[in-house]
Amino acid sequence: MLALILLSLFTDAPPSAAPQLKALDIGCVYVAPEAVAAWTAAGVCAQALPAVTRLPAPGVQYRMNLASASNAPWVNSNGWQYRRGLPGAVLVDATNPLLAAAEAHAYGREVILKVAPPDWPKYAEAVRLLGRLPASRLPGLANFAFLDDGSPAAGENLNLLVRRNLLFRLVSAPDPALPLTVRPQGGDPSRFAYEVRQKIGDERRLLRLYGSDVVIAHLEGDASVRRVILLNYGNRNVEGLRVRLLGMFPKVEIASSAGPLAVRDLLVTAGTTEFSLPLVPAYTVIDLKP
Repeated sequence: MLALILLSLFTDAPPSAAPQLKALDIGCVYVAPEAVAAWTAAGVCAQALPAVTRLPAPGVQYRMNLASASNAPWVNSNGWQYRRGLPGAVLVDATNPLLAAAEAHAYGREVILKVAPPDWPKYAEAVRLLGRLPASRLPGLANFAFLDDGSPAAGENLNLLVRRNLLFRLVSAPDPALPLTVRPQGGDPSRFAYEVRQKIGDERRLLRLYGSDVVIAHLEGDASVRRVILLNYGNRNVEGLRVRLLGMFPKVEIASSAGPLAVRDLLVTAGTTEFSLPLVPAYTVIDLKP
């Protein structure tokens, strides 16, 4: 039910495509205001698209033809905008419906996905998949606080912090519960993220990933469980990803868009838990218990 609440479909296809929607059991769609009557006449529950904030398609760009200081792929993530908060309805260009749906689900954001008719079956499958994943929300966990002043520079900082898997809490004033508070900084956002990482210290990071530049993590938890949410922005499964958490969690349960997965090389030592995953598909939810 959570998936049905969080996800909606927008289409600019003609009403002649109504039989395809009905065959996929997609109950209702958003359309342009002037198309509502025609879609309704075709027997489809149609609503006028409201005013929306438009977000680009999540994914990854492999810029092999560009000279740069790093050959790491560029991840197009909307995670920092979901974390920052967006007013009103959100419309995402979902060239990859599963990834766009998973990204919104991971951050608990209600979205409308713009999906081309050939990809409607993928959208329907994404809705079914998310309905099978853990639906409860847990408190987000962070290593530091970020004072967001709403500036473009702060947005660039947040984008790189998310992409570098540096866990932050957005605040309007320093949070005494966290050991570090950082302010927005202009200039190179990649350098800013590196400096924040140095201040935290890798050994004190709540969560670290090894083995991929295209997987972004989100960490939630309380006294009884840690939940690691992994989004793979690449166009293929990632193999052999290594995950490290602070804390001792020998019980591991995994749900993913590829079905059940089992951890490999689980190592629980004094104060840390490490394990590898045989593969990381588009979306993975890992619950760890002490």
